[in-house]
Amino acid sequence: MDNKLSYENDEHRLYGCAGMAISLVVYDGEEMLSSISIDNEPDRMFEMSDAFYFSGNPSLSAKAAWSQIVRNFHLTAAMAIGNALCRSLVLENKPLSEGQRSRLHDTVMEEGRESCCLEDDESERLFKKDYDYLSRVFQHHGVHDIAHEFVSELGERRTMSRSEVVYALRAIAML
Repeated sequence: MDNKLSYENDEHRLYGCAGMAISLVVYDGEEMLSSISIDNEPDRMFEMSDAFYFSGNPSLSAKAAWSQIVRNFHLTAAMAIGNALCRSLVLENKPLSEGQRSRLHDTVMEEGRESCCLEDDESERLFKKDYDYLSRVFQHHGVHDIAHEFVSELGERRTMSRSEVVYALRAIAML
């Protein structure tokens, strides 16, 4: 089916992981990552730090707590978008189909409603901004080279710690 976002094979899983990791680094969210394991179930390949699952802290102001919840949603959306775009633009060398983009959009919109009660227009702005930006990131040939190298390393290791991921993607900062 054209709008399918699931992994077709191990190569798709690897490029999806590369897209999520690159998106985290691009948005300065790598501190939220604990490790990646390609052998885990798709929803468990990325192990995130406890701070990522922040659900509130009585010692923080309501504004600070809200900001952290929205930031975590933003990183989640960027990871989902990066996953799909890396598989499509880097692995398959073609843009996402309209059906895939629509499915990704709907997923991000639903997550915005559920995770932080965002209005649809707020989630829509975030999706459009991230999708446009990450499309440019994953169209960059330097990012293609970095993604291919990352996929090769993750494919050999099968598991990488946060520090190994950050080291493997250090070239992103130079682009």
